[in-house]
Amino acid sequence: MVNHGFRLDIVGTADDGVVGHAVEVLDIAEVAALLAPGAAHPFTRAELAWAGARSDPERRLAARLAAKRAAARLLGGGVQPSEVEVVRAPGGPPSVRLSEKARERLAGLGAGRLLVTLTHGRDQAAAAVLLLRGGA
Repeated sequence: MVNHGFRLDIVGTADDGVVGHAVEVLDIAEVAALLAPGAAHPFTRAELAWAGARSDPERRLAARLAAKRAAARLLGGGVQPSEVEVVRAPGGPPSVRLSEKARERLAGLGAGRLLVTLTHGRDQAAAAVLLLRGGA
């Protein structure tokens, strides 16, 4: 059974280099409402273009929204999902581009990099985010 809107986040310091981690699961239908004319959404033009060029753009955007929310929660300090951009090089894994404010929060938490993984099914999408010590 899927727990709609499930969120898990932990920030701390562990010997394994993990500073914090979060998981976000959401209903894909939520993205349709965000993309309605006149609605505010946290997606960049590049994210919208990338998803729009593929099949099932709402599913792809939902997974990105999950990642943006999880990262923003972990970073705290007023960082908004719109300050987190999910990018992907051709054939590569997803990665995250952060605003200056979000990068400052990352460093302030003692982390040097952020890893993300995305997934989606028919009705839900999810993302897991890790904050890690050290550089890229």
